[in-house]
Amino acid sequence: MLRQPGALCLSFLSCALLFCSGLQAKENCNVEVKLLLMPTEPATAVAALGAKKETAGRVYFFDTDALDLLSQGAIVRLRQGVKSDLTVKLRPSNGKKLSTPSAEPVGFKCEVDLTQDGATSSYSITKKLATGKLPETGVDALRLLSPAQIKLFENAHVSVDWTRVKRVAELTSTSWQTQSQPHLDKLTLELWQWLGGRVLELSAKTPANAGASTYIELRHLVKAKQLAMSPDQRVKTSIALEAIAHAGPH
Repeated sequence: MLRQPGALCLSFLSCALLFCSGLQAKENCNVEVKLLLMPTEPATAVAALGAKKETAGRVYFFDTDALDLLSQGAIVRLRQGVKSDLTVKLRPSNGKKLSTPSAEPVGFKCEVDLTQDGATSSYSITKKLATGKLPETGVDALRLLSPAQIKLFENAHVSVDWTRVKRVAELTSTSWQTQSQPHLDKLTLELWQWLGGRVLELSAKTPANAGASTYIELRHLVKAKQLAMSPDQRVKTSIALEAIAHAGPH
């Protein structure tokens, strides 16, 4: 169970979700193929891909100064914009898999992020939020989490002292939807910007059995449109949080 503020650490109870190295994600876990483009000229990518339906918002992350959550594959993200929500996401390390529950909680999603570095399973629960005061501290964020989100932390054996957690990052997010391309369905182009940095991601969702072919087609599309790929192809959350943490307070 969770200890109350004053000793706010997660304890590890055995629950419905089991964190085991031998388990595989369910077959209904879709794949999201992700490529990072050079972020210096997003307008060029928008024009080349015929991207439309621009949507803007803000993204906030909660962690410790040392990124203790991220180092354990855990992410606490709050988004504000057309939709406001709070997400807890787990990306198990060392190839481990988190079994999906037989009765999936509201907002639960299992997905495989396919990048140049390979495939990484991610498991998340998203909770809708009403507009209101933005939490500042980890204790504030903890109070907003649903019981299912807290259990996801516990069962993934994520250790966190919420008194050391705070809002560590604020980014602006701009996304566009692209028209269908040959051999590809609708794509999403998303630009994250923060003080001193930015990252531009092109992504496509696809069934699990089409992940590899979609990755190849997406690379072919980028080359055909004469768009340059970023030399850093990690997931954009890691890039942003590590860059902000290394920059230190401004």
